[in-house]
Amino acid sequence: MTSLLLDNPKIGEEALELIWENTNDAIFLIGQDGEILYANPTFTDLLGWTIEEMKGLIPPPALHTMTKEQHEALLNTLREGENINYSFTKRMCKDGEILDILATYRQINKGEVLAVGMYKDFTEQMEIQRQLEESEVCYRKLVEFLPEAIIVQNNHHIVFANPAGVKFLGQDSLKYIIGRSIWEFIDAENKESIQHQLTDMVVKSDGAKPTPIIERLVGFENKDFFAEITAIPMVYNAESVMQILFKDITARKLYEEELENLAYHDSLTGIRNRLSFNELMGRSILSASEKGEKLALLYMDLDKFKEVNDTLGHDVGDELLIQFANRLKNNVRGNSIIGRIGSDEFLILLKDIKDSQSVKQVALRLQKTLQQTYQIKGHFINTTASIGISIFPKDGMSSEILINHADQVLYLAKETRNQFKFYN
Repeated sequence: MTSLLLDNPKIGEEALELIWENTNDAIFLIGQDGEILYANPTFTDLLGWTIEEMKGLIPPPALHTMTKEQHEALLNTLREGENINYSFTKRMCKDGEILDILATYRQINKGEVLAVGMYKDFTEQMEIQRQLEESEVCYRKLVEFLPEAIIVQNNHHIVFANPAGVKFLGQDSLKYIIGRSIWEFIDAENKESIQHQLTDMVVKSDGAKPTPIIERLVGFENKDFFAEITAIPMVYNAESVMQILFKDITARKLYEEELENLAYHDSLTGIRNRLSFNELMGRSILSASEKGEKLALLYMDLDKFKEVNDTLGHDVGDELLIQFANRLKNNVRGNSIIGRIGSDEFLILLKDIKDSQSVKQVALRLQKTLQQTYQIKGHFINTTASIGISIFPKDGMSSEILINHADQVLYLAKETRNQFKFYN
């Protein structure tokens, strides 16, 4: 293109004239004394002044708040042969409107011409930027005092966090987390799945309130906690980002677990209560039916418990029940279900048994461990247990029938105590 213009001066002049007359940018020539000598039509369209109106005005009125000293410093920079590239400044129109301008000056220093200047109107873009910055300032002020941890992530890198978010990640300053991944500060067994769910939450966002996910996380100092996590899309620094809200719900989760534990477990011994045991037994029967497996139900009664309770007191009696339950847990397989259904009545459901002989071995082991001396608050207590046993499916197909049949033979075992009997 340059070669074509040099070889054809007429074409070159015509091309330059087309650019001068039709460009969207204001182009002007600056004299050695700072006066604007010539300007293209866009200059007048943009600022409102004609060349004739600015003739002899130094500095030119469009320079807004620039003083004569500042204007002279600008001219000296150009006189020394330096260009001024892409400088954001403000210029005043003839009607008093102030424009945001991207200004460029190229030194020429030939004859009466010191430099050529170009103004690009950036008012609209700068207004958008100001609105974004104002929006960002409002956003920061809004989230600064929220108790929830808010972390803004762009391409898996942190770009902002409120004070609660900084603290949530175990740091004391925002500078320590900017540019890093959330997962450098917290951990989870399924963090890839969590990140996928959060991304999915943002992608599928349609303006409706997202449904939080609840996950168990590991924070700084390897402290486990539960968090309710929500992600929403937003614009931050003119970029589409993901805002993640972490709400520590450990106390609430523990309270819910405590309520669930109270609902399904015996408050004294910690083993299953009647409601929970019956529910799990029902499920076990259904599963055993499908797999063709056998189950054994052991109905147990602590011999002479009333006598211990009456003579040594309820505190000793309660501790005896606790130790009794612990011995049961320590002497059956992990998949067995143990429950307390009465004052001194316990049930054990043995899963996937081979035959009655294998159940007999368990009963003998229990009998042996349960008759060992208990030491409670300075008292040495010797007691035993009576056991009634029913087998699924031989002795019944439902929880109710199996418990009833085991109860029947328990009654027979208690006649002599420290015995176990099978339903027949």
